[in-house]
Amino acid sequence: MRTKRAAAAVLVACLAVMIATIAAGCSQDAEEEESGEIQLSFIAEEYVLTGEGEPFAEESRVLDTSGDDRYMVVLDALREPPEGMTTVLKEDYHIQSVRISLIGRTAMVDLASEGLSGGSMEEELLIAQIVRTLMLNFSNIASVQFTVDEKMTDTLMGHFGVDRPFTLEPYEDADGTIRYSVEVVENSGST
Repeated sequence: MRTKRAAAAVLVACLAVMIATIAAGCSQDAEEEESGEIQLSFIAEEYVLTGEGEPFAEESRVLDTSGDDRYMVVLDALREPPEGMTTVLKEDYHIQSVRISLIGRTAMVDLASEGLSGGSMEEELLIAQIVRTLMLNFSNIASVQFTVDEKMTDTLMGHFGVDRPFTLEPYEDADGTIRYSVEVVENSGST
């Protein structure tokens, strides 16, 4: 009987330490990300006009990301591109929520179905613009999964599969510059 109680006490103590460690890590990540500049991924106007060159251009902005809605604050800032850049996140597209799953560190970005339509280039750039912006700024996000009206879906606009999460993969271009490509997470299991 004592052995069972001792084992239970050790188990409870271990769980308490794990929870405290996770909570401390999460609050430390949040504190680190509340200050400093945010990198917003916009679309280069030259790329939209010609289809050539690097499609994305980052702009640094200081945003208040101290609240619970910090992910929405960052994504809403994508609606205001600087001169020489554009955005795919037009007013017709409504991001309803961004939630972070604790298990897979996946950002669940939920879009409203109303007004969600466009061509293949628009869909691809929308996915990439959101994935790049979230993952370049929040170290607690390992991947981004899209839902529509709070349900898993095969596609946002009918051109690209979004039934699996996306992640950013760094690579070095010919000039030695580090760039990022948006890739589907293979063998993702559950999010």
